[in-house]
Amino acid sequence: MRVRTTLARRLAALALAVGLVLPLVAVRPTAAQAREFRIGVAVALSGIFGRDGTLLKEAYELWAEAVNERGGIESRGGRYPVRLIVYDDESSEAKSAQLVERLATVDRVDLLLGGFGSNVVFASTAVAEKYKYPYCSGAASANPIFERGFKFTFATLNKTFEEVRAVAEVFVNARPKPQTAAIIGAEHLFAKLSAEGFRKVLQDHGVRVVHFEIFPLALADYTSLLQKVKRRNPEVLLVGSLLAHSLRVMKAAKEVGYAPKGVGFSFGPTVPDFVKELGRDAEYAVGASEWVPSLYYRDPVFGTSRTWYERFRLKYRKEPDYTQVAATACAVAQQVAVQNLNLVPPLSAEDRERLAEEMHRLDFQSLYGRVKFGPDGAIVLKPPLAVQIQDGRGVLVWPKLQGAKPLRYPMPPWDRR
Repeated sequence: MRVRTTLARRLAALALAVGLVLPLVAVRPTAAQAREFRIGVAVALSGIFGRDGTLLKEAYELWAEAVNERGGIESRGGRYPVRLIVYDDESSEAKSAQLVERLATVDRVDLLLGGFGSNVVFASTAVAEKYKYPYCSGAASANPIFERGFKFTFATLNKTFEEVRAVAEVFVNARPKPQTAAIIGAEHLFAKLSAEGFRKVLQDHGVRVVHFEIFPLALADYTSLLQKVKRRNPEVLLVGSLLAHSLRVMKAAKEVGYAPKGVGFSFGPTVPDFVKELGRDAEYAVGASEWVPSLYYRDPVFGTSRTWYERFRLKYRKEPDYTQVAATACAVAQQVAVQNLNLVPPLSAEDRERLAEEMHRLDFQSLYGRVKFGPDGAIVLKPPLAVQIQDGRGVLVWPKLQGAKPLRYPMPPWDRR
């Protein structure tokens, strides 16, 4: 008996060691585990986009918390809690694709929610499509994502050209209207397309682009880049960016003493860390957005967008970024589709195919506004917004909706703030 006990303990220890060393061994969920919706997320929590990706993790956690407070997702007369399984893709496209495959084949999650950034989402959605998992992103908008004929890919942001359009429009409608502009963008799918989108709007409105440059994603010396821009003396600078790029551009512009009349970014100023890190130097910067707290919408999970906003601020002690609202809308959309079909966990492959079909049929009001996906999985066009940092917070400056503030223009020199 003692020999058997010792052997059993050794086998148990070996099994544990193998489980730790070889995490890709598939384990079928037990009956108890199957009574919850297991939702997989591969998102950047480290690397160059770590701060951006953490925004989505916060949004998903807030949604899961709200759902579980009610006992879970209601279906067939019961309630089923949700459990997030989150992996760090380290800002890597290849890593994200590998993790999505793990979530589908090893963890066997019921649903997938999207990661951060168009490059990553482009790679991950190919894997989700292969395994027929609906994948909804609130932080990717590059047009090529939607040009592959995929059935299981969804997104709540406008396509890139539309997402960033308002940033260029607010400047071409400024007085006096700028005559020249420079456009730079990072070597990143979303950032490059943003730069192209900016160029199109400016050219359509007769603004001459005197400098256009796509710089390496890993660029270290931003001062040389900004000195080059400064020599052309453009009145406005528009940047295809994510948060890290926007911070580096602002710091380098100050360092070389370049203060154009206006500066705008495809992404960055709406993230709380932009103001937190730059302080007064963040003032006057303009960023693309698709949601602001003053917009009021009803929502099937949170009641209203205002309720979500207050709950977010209470939990995280900061202002939300619009991608967090868009990501939450993805989670809500999947929840609504599940409830419409009366699905219960664990979801089968057939369930997920039906779910994708149902998401293509959705048309409902959420905290983010109307959610309706086109045949390609992109959201039906939402009005793009531009916000400007004024007195330490982002305010709506374009279009001129109720509650919008006048654009502060031109931007003063750095030493006069």
